[in-house]
Amino acid sequence: MKKCFQKMMLLCFVVMLLSGCQEIATQQQMQSTQEKTEAYKLSAFSMPLQQEYVYDYLGMRFSLGKEIDEALEQGSLMMYLDAGYDQTTQELLYARQVILFVPKEDRAKTFHSTEEVKLWRENAQRLGSVGVYKRSVLETTDISVLTNCSENKNIGETPDGTWQYYISSNDISQAQQAVERFRKTLVTIYDMTPFEQGVSIFAQARKMQENIGDFQTVNIYGNAVTKDIFANYDLTLVNVFTTDSSPCIQQIPQLEKVKNEMQQKSVQVIGIVYDAMQQDAIEPEVIEKAKQLHQQLGVTYDFIVPDAVLMQGRLKGSTTFPETFFVDKQGNIIGKYYLGARPKQDWIEIIEQEWNAWKGAAQNE
Repeated sequence: MKKCFQKMMLLCFVVMLLSGCQEIATQQQMQSTQEKTEAYKLSAFSMPLQQEYVYDYLGMRFSLGKEIDEALEQGSLMMYLDAGYDQTTQELLYARQVILFVPKEDRAKTFHSTEEVKLWRENAQRLGSVGVYKRSVLETTDISVLTNCSENKNIGETPDGTWQYYISSNDISQAQQAVERFRKTLVTIYDMTPFEQGVSIFAQARKMQENIGDFQTVNIYGNAVTKDIFANYDLTLVNVFTTDSSPCIQQIPQLEKVKNEMQQKSVQVIGIVYDAMQQDAIEPEVIEKAKQLHQQLGVTYDFIVPDAVLMQGRLKGSTTFPETFFVDKQGNIIGKYYLGARPKQDWIEIIEQEWNAWKGAAQNE
C-alpha cells in the first residue's frame, strides 16, 4: 500500500510549538511545492490494512474478513477512524472504525487535500462501523443517528456499563458480499487501558523498551548504521519523524541548532525517518523525500531508516509524530519521551533536565 504512514497521519494529532520566520518560510515553501505536484486517490487516505486492529484504550480488537480486505485493496471501500468529543469538557463520547463504499466513478478521482476527502466522506455511503459509545450519549441520541446505519447490533459493554459496543451496517447492493462478511466480524472486548494524554485514543498501548536494541540499518544515503552510533556521546536525542508531517519538518531546523549548540556537551542528535519503512520494505519515494529535506534544510546530523528491530521494538505503537527520546552510550533509553515539536530553547532545557537526571542516577549506582 502506497504511503502507508500518510494514511496513518490522518488518524493522529501533533503539537505545534515552533516559532520563527525562517521555519515558517520553510513550511510555506514546502507546502506550496506539495500543492503544485501532489494529487492522491481516495485509497491513499484509507487506513492501512492490518491482520488485526487493536485498540487497547477502547478495549476492543478484531480482524476483518478476506472479502473486505480485497475490496479495500481494490479501492471499492475506504476505511478511517472517527471519534466524537464533548465540546465543553473534551470528554470522549464515541470512537469507531468506519468503512465507506466508493462508487466506481470516484475511484479514479484525485484529491489534493484532506479537506476535499473530508467533504467526500460526509456524503459517502457508509458500509458500516465497529465502535464504542458512551451510555449517557445513547440515552439521549438513538444509535442509528450516531452511526448513520440502519442495522445496529449491540455486541457488549464494559463491566460498569459505561461504554456500549456496536457493529453497525447498511445494505449496499454493489458491495453486499462485503456487508454480509462485515456483519460477522468477531470483536474481542476486554478491559480498557487507562488513557495516556498526548497519545491517540486509537493507539495500541505501548510497552516502553529499556534499550533501543541491536539494530543493523542504514542512513538515507545507504551508509551502514548500528547501535555504535551512540558510543561516542553521553546522550543522544533521537527524533522520530515523518516526511509528510509539517510539524516534523518544522522541527528539523530547530534540532540542527540544538545539535550545534550541545555537541561540546557530548550530546548528539539523530533522526529516524519512520515512514521510510513500510511492511518490512524500504520506501524509495520516502527516502528521496528525506534526502531533499536533509539537503534543503542544511542538516548535518544523520537521518536513519528504521529496521525490523526498531519497528518491532522502541517504535512499535508509535502514532504521534514527531516523537523524541534519549539514549545513552550503551543504547539504554533514559528519561521520558516527548510528543510534538518544540523550539530550540525548549529542547535545551529538556536536555539539561535529562542530563542532570542521568548524571544523578549514574552517580548513585
